[in-house]
Amino acid sequence: MRSLAIIAVAIFGCVVAQPGGQQNFNNLFQRYAGNDNLLQPNEFARFWLHFDDDGDGNVSKQEFDSGWRQEGFPHPQNAPLYFLELDAVHDEVLNSLDFPHIFNLFDEDGNGAINEREARYNWNAYFSD
Repeated sequence: MRSLAIIAVAIFGCVVAQPGGQQNFNNLFQRYAGNDNLLQPNEFARFWLHFDDDGDGNVSKQEFDSGWRQEGFPHPQNAPLYFLELDAVHDEVLNSLDFPHIFNLFDEDGNGAINEREARYNWNAYFSD
């Protein structure tokens, strides 16, 4: 479970460690959090589903790897590892069965929403040098 937490945070957080990473983080958070500046479970799921190229509701390893590189996320060589760690139900896709597990890792206060502080805190905790 700890490795899943680390990897989930990596997906959100590793952009910050890169040049321009703070702006990338802000853009990603705002893109999915919307006007209330909170990531609700459905918004959090939409973040992951943006890797779903064929729109079938499942993010395959190939889609994830490709999307990871396309987004310019750091450490593209680690994308396969990130995928495996995020696949909480071990069915070789990321989908609605995995998202609640990942969401709970970020929702530190358990209030059903991820605020920017929670996202940023976890992001920086795992991926700051």
